[in-house]
Amino acid sequence: MNETGSRPPGELEARVEELEIRLAHLEYALQSQGTELLHLQQTNSLLAQQLRELAERLRVLADAPPGDPAAEPPPPHY
Repeated sequence: MNETGSRPPGELEARVEELEIRLAHLEYALQSQGTELLHLQQTNSLLAQQLRELAERLRVLADAPPGDPAAEPPPPHY
């Protein structure tokens, strides 16, 4: 006799139901992870763009000739 023939039908149904519940939880977890991954990719893209913009601003400031300190207005406490 095979193994499935020696088990009562109710036990097999309970095992199948348990597997279906586990599968549903795994599908939900996978969907949640996919949503979170998408959010992290979008955040990463935004941060990368901001970093490029800051690097460009810094390059422009570094390439700009230094200003004449005498042309600066005096500090407000004078």
